[in-house]
Amino acid sequence: MNENLESLYNWFDMKRDEIISGHENERVLISDNKVLGYFANERTAVAEALKIGLEPGNFLVQRCITEDAELQLLYNVNLAVGYGC
Repeated sequence: MNENLESLYNWFDMKRDEIISGHENERVLISDNKVLGYFANERTAVAEALKIGLEPGNFLVQRCITEDAELQLLYNVNLAVGYGC
């Protein structure tokens, strides 16, 4: 992961509860440690980012879910592909 994306994710994670409140399961578009909008799916979020001139690596699209839900998804993916077996 590049440094900018890692920094954006860390900012999201720090403010996760505030950011996801009222937007559960939507996708949030983040750049420069600011929420730029909420979207129904990744495709529309990325399209909006490109439309407003953001370049890949300078924005983050993240699903609005709790940390517990995110960890559960990662665990399930790891089981599905055979990691940790």
